[in-house]
Amino acid sequence: MKGFRSILVVSLLAIGTAMAPSARAQMFYMTTSHDMRSSKLVGMAVYNDRNEKIGTIDEILLPATGGEVTAVLSVGGFLGIGEKLVKVPLSHVHFMSDKPTMPGGDKAALMAMPKYAYGFGGGGGG
Repeated sequence: MKGFRSILVVSLLAIGTAMAPSARAQMFYMTTSHDMRSSKLVGMAVYNDRNEKIGTIDEILLPATGGEVTAVLSVGGFLGIGEKLVKVPLSHVHFMSDKPTMPGGDKAALMAMPKYAYGFGGGGGG
């Protein structure tokens, strides 16, 4: 009986470990009250509904006067070279699983959007 309990405990630990990444990923950016932690969203890859990576969240922008929260996405490029920043409404990014998705999102369409600049040091912002 003692051997059976050991096997049961090891099996349960293995199942818990196999399930943990998805649960951990959701817990990573979501609080128990279902609020998203912006500090944890920055750096996350964004995928389309075909599971293709279309960009990375570079920043979350909160309008000072109220209004729609936006995300700045880094798209294109390779290892930080040739990337472009674009600004999209955060409501276009869905957070229903362990990875953010933009249904119908297309890297080429994002690359065709106007370039966004933060505007530090006198540069224009979008």
